[in-house]
Amino acid sequence: MNIATNDWEFWLDENISPIISKWLTEEINIKCTSFHLLKYNQTPDLTIYYLARQKKKIIIISKDNDFRELVAWRGTPPKLISLEFGNCSNKELWFKLKAKIYDAIDQLIFGDLDIFDIN
Repeated sequence: MNIATNDWEFWLDENISPIISKWLTEEINIKCTSFHLLKYNQTPDLTIYYLARQKKKIIIISKDNDFRELVAWRGTPPKLISLEFGNCSNKELWFKLKAKIYDAIDQLIFGDLDIFDIN
């Protein structure tokens, strides 16, 4: 990506494999960290929301509807990529995410969108 994205981070919800954060970092060259590596896998969603809010330039990637509600009701930051599909393999999830990640970055970081849905 470019210089304007260097201070952004992606945090991946606990229900997404940490391998996705590795693949995503390699693809987009933006720091991506799993809740597991952040030690947030047992942390309530509201607490994570406020931690991300304090850091400011965070985009959470989640299948969890709670983050959608938090961003919709309490506002940004953080921003959200909402994965709107059921359980699938890491490979399938990666292909769906990879197909839309640049659109998501464009609309979340450079546009005014707060929640980007991936079906």
